[in-house]
Amino acid sequence: MERFWEYTIRSGGGFFMIRESNTLTWQETAERKKMMRRRERVRRRKRKVWRIRGLLLLLSCLLILGGVRHFRQNPIQRYAKANGISMDQYPEDLLSLYERNNETETFVEEYPLKKEEEPEIDLSDLSSASEVPLLLQWDQRWGYHRYAGEVMGLSGCGPTALSMVAIFMTGDITKNPRWVADFASQNGYAVDGSGTAWSLMLEGARQIGLSSKEIPVERERVENNLQAGNPIIALMGPGEFTSNGHFIVLTGLQNGRLKINDPNSRKNSEKTWDIDQVLEQTKAVWVYYK
Repeated sequence: MERFWEYTIRSGGGFFMIRESNTLTWQETAERKKMMRRRERVRRRKRKVWRIRGLLLLLSCLLILGGVRHFRQNPIQRYAKANGISMDQYPEDLLSLYERNNETETFVEEYPLKKEEEPEIDLSDLSSASEVPLLLQWDQRWGYHRYAGEVMGLSGCGPTALSMVAIFMTGDITKNPRWVADFASQNGYAVDGSGTAWSLMLEGARQIGLSSKEIPVERERVENNLQAGNPIIALMGPGEFTSNGHFIVLTGLQNGRLKINDPNSRKNSEKTWDIDQVLEQTKAVWVYYK
């Protein structure tokens, strides 16, 4: 094969053409074609490798995300499988409790194993509490106890809230959440399927030795009582604490913000809240004093 290159060069007042040639033998031409084919094969292999790597990376990401999602959504299933427990042993309401509040994981997981237990309750460390103690309705010491047609972990916010106030105001540690729940049940303050009657916080509280009064849901009244050291039980409507109804304890003020004890959430109880934000969701409040 013969190839030519032409150059037009200006010389003085005119132009002239130079023609060069490069002659390749047929062997050289064949070698060059082979080399070009090899290069093309290499490029194709590289593209294929990169496509495979991309697919593997995508698959890995999907597997990781799927594993994380499984870990977050299904700890109860994993626990049940590891302990030979059928998922049929978990009430739907209890599984929904975990979905709403993952703080309850251990309480929900161990329900089939511990639901019949009535462990001894020792709250002696709270007998001289300087602040309203935080008690949780799904504490395993009383959370599986039946109340208002369900376990206290689901329905026991009212007795648990009143127990916190009673122990703080009287120092009587026998008035634990299970005791208050039984008192409420025996005296008509527990309503199957609905939880706790509002009257437990006033008439019921007086029956167990507390001085109680319902006050308007007004910021000034709430602040004045908290500044005086009087705890308040608040009935919350739909919002950040509940989708229907829920009792919490207003325990004090800190830097102009509200401190609360939420019997359903340690996380809620560990932070302070905007007063107006909480009162906007509040249906009723009862103050306790000496």
